[in-house]
Amino acid sequence: IERLGNTIQKIITIPAALQKVSNPVPRVKHPDWLQKMVLEKADTMKQQKITDKFKVTEKQLTLEEETSGLKGDVEDLGERFSSPSS
Repeated sequence: IERLGNTIQKIITIPAALQKVSNPVPRVKHPDWLQKMVLEKADTMKQQKITDKFKVTEKQLTLEEETSGLKGDVEDLGERFSSPSS
């Protein structure tokens, strides 16, 4: 009977509690840790993640980047503007 009660908890009562439904099988009690988990899930004063506040956007080019036409690495810039030393 204990194994049946554990199975009923896993299949019915725990998911019901997480969905804020009263215990559909009153003979099978909720585990002790479940009340704490439900309260933490419903906590409105919980600190929010910073990643929830921001979203990824496309990079916008600055005016200098749009008009310069120079592309490549910084090392390549030195080669373009230096005069040959021969």
